[in-house]
Amino acid sequence: MKKQAVKERIQFMTDKFTYSVLLICLLISGCTLRQAGYTTGGAAAGGGIGYAINHDGKEAAIGGLAGAIGGNLIGQWQDKSEKNKQDKSYKQGYSQANVDIATKNWEDNTGKGHEPTKQLVSFMIPKRVENDVIYDQQHITIEDYK
Repeated sequence: MKKQAVKERIQFMTDKFTYSVLLICLLISGCTLRQAGYTTGGAAAGGGIGYAINHDGKEAAIGGLAGAIGGNLIGQWQDKSEKNKQDKSYKQGYSQANVDIATKNWEDNTGKGHEPTKQLVSFMIPKRVENDVIYDQQHITIEDYK
């Protein structure tokens, strides 16, 4: 009976140590949610493998620590590769936007690429007095080409 109680106490302390190591790894690395998932999965797998080897709490803790480190590294690698992919897509879009703007500016400034459009614009000129001459209010319409 005493052996069973000691064994349970050791298992409890091992679990507590494993969770503490996992928490420390998460806090130190400042990782994303994906990294936290990989770290947790790696710690669980490493702890399980370490315990399965010799049914010893110390080996389970070492396995959990090794698994947590491995999982964290895998998570960092995946986050970095995804960030590189997003950066590459951003640079391609930025370059294409610059080309599109330059092409549009060239077409607008040279008059190529589109026909000018005519638009009629009406203005109301108010009544005014200049040099003792009274000019009445009038409407004028002008053509505006774009």
